[in-house]
Amino acid sequence: MSAEFSPNAWAVAQSGANYTNAWSPIGLTTPAHATIMTGFLPHKHGVRGNNHHGYELGAEQLTLAESLSNQGYTTAAFVSAWPAGPNGGLEQGFESFSGPESGERTSSVAVSEAEIWIESQEGPWFAWVHLYEPHGPYSPSAEDDIFGEGDRARYAGEVHAADRLAGPLYELAKATNSALIITSDHGEVLDEELEHYGQCNWQHSRSATDGVLRVPLIVAGPRVSPAVYDDRVGLNDIFSTAHELLGLTAPSVEGAGSLLPPNNRETWVGESGLCDESCATGCEPAGVEGKDLAVFQGGNVLIQRPGIGFLGEVGLVSELEGILTPTALGAEAEVQPELARELGYLE
Repeated sequence: MSAEFSPNAWAVAQSGANYTNAWSPIGLTTPAHATIMTGFLPHKHGVRGNNHHGYELGAEQLTLAESLSNQGYTTAAFVSAWPAGPNGGLEQGFESFSGPESGERTSSVAVSEAEIWIESQEGPWFAWVHLYEPHGPYSPSAEDDIFGEGDRARYAGEVHAADRLAGPLYELAKATNSALIITSDHGEVLDEELEHYGQCNWQHSRSATDGVLRVPLIVAGPRVSPAVYDDRVGLNDIFSTAHELLGLTAPSVEGAGSLLPPNNRETWVGESGLCDESCATGCEPAGVEGKDLAVFQGGNVLIQRPGIGFLGEVGLVSELEGILTPTALGAEAEVQPELARELGYLE
């Protein structure tokens, strides 16, 4: 995030908390949002793929919207693409849910609906507004296509478009003295070299790279002081923090933390959405079952790829042996119980 590409979000960040080291657990819309809404990582809430892959958040999971509704909040969601709902379980707890029946719609529709709804509220409310512009194919309007030629520039234009459309909502949040959380469910693989991962640019669902899993995160509102945090945090911390921002008690969620101030995570565990051999060399089987699992610690990363084993330079394996202890690079590994649970290997 920057003042150049996202001037409206950047302005919010100057008066709120800006988290420069925030992570998503997966580069897919439905499971990443399920993590935001429940505080659990995918192996715990059970959504390992998008709704069109056949995955759905179970009714037994308590969502942020359900929790706030139980505590007197009116709730509504306005989404711009099918993977964000209304099917897939993300609609749980929302009294009103507006989204396309398939594909996507321009985010200007979702924003306009949200503005009208928010301005009509008299009591406490919670709104989720989902924008979809920064997805391929990148085709920003002339108003946003201002960063030059090529896919990277057009992608920047899509980011600029989302920020421009969201601007009025940020102003409305400020005018109504509301808490505000700005984030993304995932990033994108652009044209960087993907050493150890294979080559597959301009996508997100098939990679567990930091470009896909590292996301912007801003929290602003009456209870938030201006600050920049470099602590590693995750999308699963939003559930508890949203309650904290509203002065409410959050249901206990194992693994979720607070962003006010943040609880630093030395290690982050993420996963790719899918196995695609053209993007992740040697993975198998194709699809959700062959996804990569990735362990990030500091600037190091270790990948477990079904079909191959563990990937990483020997030096990285040595530095991470407190987390994973491979018997040999690319061979089976002895996985410590705590991490095994985090990776989803153990119940």
